[in-house]
Amino acid sequence: MARGVLVEEVKPGSPGQLSGILAGDRLIEVNGRNVDDHLDIRFHAATPGDVRLSLQRTGESLELTLPEQRYPLRGITFEEIKTKVCGSACIFCFIDQLPDGVRSSLKVKDEDYRLSFLHGNYMTLNTLKDRDIERIFEQRLSPLYVSIHSVDPEVRAKILGRPPRRELIPTIETLLGGGIELYGQIVLCPKVNDGAILDETIEVLGGYHPGMKAIAVVPLGLSAHRDENPLLSPVTKEVAGRVLDQIHEHQERLLKEKGTRFVWPGDEFFLKAERPLPASDYYEAFDQYEDGIGMIRSFTNEFEKALTAVSHRTPVTKKLAIVTGTLFAKTLEGMVGQLAERSGMELRVIPVPNDFLGRAINVAGLLCGQDIARVIAAEAPGWDVAIPAEVVSRANGLLLDDWSPDRVRSEGSANELFVVNGPGDLVRLLWEGRCEGAGTATYPHV
Repeated sequence: MARGVLVEEVKPGSPGQLSGILAGDRLIEVNGRNVDDHLDIRFHAATPGDVRLSLQRTGESLELTLPEQRYPLRGITFEEIKTKVCGSACIFCFIDQLPDGVRSSLKVKDEDYRLSFLHGNYMTLNTLKDRDIERIFEQRLSPLYVSIHSVDPEVRAKILGRPPRRELIPTIETLLGGGIELYGQIVLCPKVNDGAILDETIEVLGGYHPGMKAIAVVPLGLSAHRDENPLLSPVTKEVAGRVLDQIHEHQERLLKEKGTRFVWPGDEFFLKAERPLPASDYYEAFDQYEDGIGMIRSFTNEFEKALTAVSHRTPVTKKLAIVTGTLFAKTLEGMVGQLAERSGMELRVIPVPNDFLGRAINVAGLLCGQDIARVIAAEAPGWDVAIPAEVVSRANGLLLDDWSPDRVRSEGSANELFVVNGPGDLVRLLWEGRCEGAGTATYPHV
């Protein structure tokens, strides 16, 4: 493997270009320190004083000294981080349940503290080495996101599919002792880590607040392509209700003891249990929004706000079919029904069963092009159609089965197809005839 970090692009006129760096250069050292990724570069280049660079250019070594400024490498795009992959074999791993034909990037099992810091990706801590912890402390890579599942070592080993390389609680204590904040996630597997095991996990982790900021509890997903595993069973309506009640008891206690609910169930539990969603203040700072916690409440709030802003105007779109997953359809139908009644527009919500991954996968963010096209062709041919932005890859503009939105439109016999980014974008489409489209999806679970 080549040393250093490749410079992929240098923006004309930027401080990076003025420094003499060229696309194709490989940055080896910054201020005498080896660099392995762009995080290293940014950290070491931010030290006071001139910045000394060691480069390789077309096989030759080159030394540059940049005068002190806030960040002399602005305008330079470095290669992406080479992802550290997961060494676990989690019994619920959704990547192992994906069929052939999905984007190759979806099958990457990342286990990388850098991606945890940058993007909120969860890691088990199993690949973490002592030198990684030293770097985390030195560069203040905080917060980090930890897949916990259970604090019971035997249960956690069963869930991870093999004995962990690092003990969970001592590693958590080490990170917290170094001033690193943590968020935790529990993937709830009925009859494996629920009940008394879940109680123990929440109680133990609550003792580490405020360093341990919050815990998300989310249901496992079971696709139709998984290998049979007698340990796994779906989260049913009964299970979802029981988990909600259990978490609520802990929330009441922790709110009194810690001033925060600390642990939150994913939105799916409320939908599966057919219970109303809590009000906004239940979610406090919405810290675990990306885990699907509070997303639907945020969606509802944004919908109402956007609708209020245009309620005095005349819509330009008269007929629109709105695609979503089967889990969120009933909730969305209620909002869209109000919208149609107030505006006189002809609107329909079209729930799309997920035949590509299996009917048990019912969130919009995992819908594929062929399923959407099939349902549109059967239920709304000739209509204008809105699909949620989260089904389209930000990287290549394709759905997870590599269908393009235009192919979905064509195969589904839609008149026009719009990629809509959230409720504000939907209202904008109806009242202004335009929307932002893919690339900034904000509701991947609904």
